[in-house]
Amino acid sequence: MKNSNITENCMRVALLLVLAASIIGLVPAFSSSARAGSFSASSVEGIYVDHGEGWTTGNGSNIVPFSAVGLITFTPATGTFHADLIGRQFAQNNEHVVDGTYTVDATGHGTMTWRNGAKHRDFYIVNGGAELQWINTDPPDTAEIVSSSGTMTKQ
Repeated sequence: MKNSNITENCMRVALLLVLAASIIGLVPAFSSSARAGSFSASSVEGIYVDHGEGWTTGNGSNIVPFSAVGLITFTPATGTFHADLIGRQFAQNNEHVVDGTYTVDATGHGTMTWRNGAKHRDFYIVNGGAELQWINTDPPDTAEIVSSSGTMTKQ
């Protein structure tokens, strides 16, 4: 009689494990980040607050930290953006107003380009478009930024 109880309990445990594995396997299908193929330039339409930090050569010789905050407006109809940023380095504030183009692929990966192609950012759309996580990806020898990254938060 004890053997049948052990077999019955093992069957219950096995069924529970199969059920748990099935549920875990289905979770990505309902995840907001698993919506590959659903992103486009329209996914980032509107105004975002941009905050980033990084390292720059600044005056060309020393590598120093910097930080920046500002507003970026994305216009999907034209694939363009307008940025008004306040940067801080060498204990000084500097305003940078720039325009450029952007793209977004179906996976939520986007690119931003300005300064005649010499300035680049790559970003990923997260939280359903509420945030964009970005990193500086300037081509080699085209800009003074050594490394920077940040977050753009939809307003």
